[in-house]
Amino acid sequence: MPSKYRIRRIFKPIIYKIAKGFASAGLTPNQVTILALGLSLLASITISHGFPILYGVLVFITGLLDGVDGALAKITCSASPRGGILDSLSDRYSDFILILGFLFWREAANFYFLVPLNLWVIISLAGFIMVSYTRSKGEVYNLDLDCGVAGRSERLFILLVFSILYPLDARFPIYGLIIAGILANFTAFYRIAVALKKLHRSSITT
Repeated sequence: MPSKYRIRRIFKPIIYKIAKGFASAGLTPNQVTILALGLSLLASITISHGFPILYGVLVFITGLLDGVDGALAKITCSASPRGGILDSLSDRYSDFILILGFLFWREAANFYFLVPLNLWVIISLAGFIMVSYTRSKGEVYNLDLDCGVAGRSERLFILLVFSILYPLDARFPIYGLIIAGILANFTAFYRIAVALKKLHRSSITT
């Protein structure tokens, strides 16, 4: 899936409206980045205490703010390498925190689907991290690897949807974690394949 088809494009108008409001309030992109990280921690606490719907809402807001800080940097012409590094590291910590909360959710303690919940958490963590790592590694070699079906916006959207379906079945939030984790790993492997293919082509033409 090319970047132009990402879910984040659907919310782009909302993101820029929020960014303009934050700009008027005098907030900086780095402050928004830290706010998003704080909300990730709050979301993790809510799922660990058994409030998956609130968790989904906070995940959605976190996803919006992930786009707002970049939009705010463009609006205020304050984009910088320092801010980019802070944003990237904050997103990785945010992913880790959002997933980790499932380990402390008592209602999910005995969950088992093919493997125990703690293993699904590890699988999801690996996928989330590798999707981002492959893209950043590609940038080192001037490769655009913003592709695949599960970019960050898609993963967070999956967590949101399945979390708010909790009243229908208490296992839905965990299914969302599993689906997001599996798709993340597939996306990471796909990006690796794309990178190797592009590098092979460039080696032939040079």
